[in-house]
Amino acid sequence: MAQCPSCASEVLTWIDFDEAGAELRRCVDCDAAVTTDATLGWVTAAELEARGYAFGEPPPKAKGCGGGCSGCSMRK
Repeated sequence: MAQCPSCASEVLTWIDFDEAGAELRRCVDCDAAVTTDATLGWVTAAELEARGYAFGEPPPKAKGCGGGCSGCSMRK
């Protein structure tokens, strides 16, 4: 986690590389570069979920093609 200057909040980051091959961090929400002097914070899965990110399998959908429905127009 690091402070994103574009989102103005602490966000999850991902690793990217610039044209010269140097490592940099980007915001997972908006892809903005997070400055190299930003303090990175490590969080647990529970902390990640508490901050609004999903961890693990996506929750089952209430609607959609889960099978067993008699009203779907997409039947084969």
